[in-house]
Amino acid sequence: MDTHYERLNRKLDKQNTTTHNPQRRHLTTYPRTVNLTGMQLTDEEQKLLDLGLQYSMQRSRKSTWTNLVLETEHAIRLLDDKPQSPFRIIVTKKLKQLYNTNHQNTIHRRQLHILKQINQKITSNNTMITRADKGKTTVIIYIHTHTHTRLQ
Repeated sequence: MDTHYERLNRKLDKQNTTTHNPQRRHLTTYPRTVNLTGMQLTDEEQKLLDLGLQYSMQRSRKSTWTNLVLETEHAIRLLDDKPQSPFRIIVTKKLKQLYNTNHQNTIHRRQLHILKQINQKITSNNTMITRADKGKTTVIIYIHTHTHTRLQ
């Protein structure tokens, strides 16, 4: 029985030494964004485009907070009449605490600003952003080049 466990431990040790490469996790096999134009992008713009075309930007905090407050009030109204008031006080304190510590609004506003910059650059340079044929690579290409290649 001991030999069985020794053999399993050796297999595990061998597997851990051969496959463990901490740098391997961060490697990508293809570029996320390919710029086929002369348009220069800032690092922030590049990072936002590298997230891909299916990236969902964070929602505005106003609508999220409105929904949260309405759903909480609805849940409190389902309780008996007596504990509703104390729960409203507790929930108000917690929501204020969350609102003051939440920094998502700045991230959302920054991403919207960067997106507007990208949009301005694209329209002024007569370019477009599209998906490559295969993979999840985003390509920045001139509009006339794209329409010319699609017609052939």
